[in-house]
Amino acid sequence: MVKVSSLKVESSALAENPLKDPVAREVTVISPDSPTQSAPLFIYLPAFGTNSRTIFNTTPFGDDFLSRIKRMYDSNVLRGAHIVVPDLFTKLGGNLFLNSSAVGKYEDFIISELIPKLKQDLQSETVGLFGKSSGGFGSYTLAVRNSGIIQGFSSHSMDAGFEYAYMPDFILAMDQFHKSSGPSKWFQRFWESRNKTNSINLRVLNVFASAAFFSPNETSAEMGIDFPFDWDSGEFRKDIWEKWKSFDPAFHVKDYLRQLEALNHVYLDCGTMDEFNLVWGNRWVNKTLVEGNIKHYYEEYEDGHFGVQYRFEKSLALMAASI
Repeated sequence: MVKVSSLKVESSALAENPLKDPVAREVTVISPDSPTQSAPLFIYLPAFGTNSRTIFNTTPFGDDFLSRIKRMYDSNVLRGAHIVVPDLFTKLGGNLFLNSSAVGKYEDFIISELIPKLKQDLQSETVGLFGKSSGGFGSYTLAVRNSGIIQGFSSHSMDAGFEYAYMPDFILAMDQFHKSSGPSKWFQRFWESRNKTNSINLRVLNVFASAAFFSPNETSAEMGIDFPFDWDSGEFRKDIWEKWKSFDPAFHVKDYLRQLEALNHVYLDCGTMDEFNLVWGNRWVNKTLVEGNIKHYYEEYEDGHFGVQYRFEKSLALMAASI
């Protein structure tokens, strides 16, 4: 059996965030009935287009997340770990878990406020992060940037290899921005639209959100965001693209080998049929880790980007055995 509880974390880091997203954030905690002292925290970072409740959705086609966690507790493969799901949703449709003048100080919130609060309340000393897609990106990124605070991560289908993952949607975003007379007006129309989750809207919103985290610019008239293209002329902006590349795990993992070596758990996987071409970026990261003699787990499997929640069963079991 498990118990599910919730708490709220009032954030100073998110105060006066430019999107006026909530400052008090709800956090769901899944624990075994009788948690052991100093049991680790496994914090889930939600993927783009989802919030903290999405992962708990049921499906007629298989097990839901909570059922999987209950089964893992029953078989003791989680070793009593607390599974934590914080609300990190923004009006941009998701989060990349970085500090951004256009969105808010989300890295500060997670590292300096959320984790200390959880460690104190749950009497835990060790922290692992896990997530898929942008959540996988966040798990990797926060772990390598804060290896003294985070002991390991499991990253599924993480955003990596930005040329292959993001560039295919730039033309679509330019077209939509041009029709709307600019990104800011498009964003306003997006929130006024009756179907926000159609394919075009979500693809353009993903470009919009990525720019907000990778290339914020407080002097920009477009909601404080620079884009790696001119939405009016189509000119590619190499200077802005370089800012994006500086966040690409495939591009910079070589600079974090020392931090990765210090982690107790490094896990990456990706489907060979990933619809966003993310397998190529993850292969690139894996190659660098192999060449750097970094102890890690990497696996490719025959599946796409969606409906792969079953992969958590493997990664969480391995993380529980490592940290």
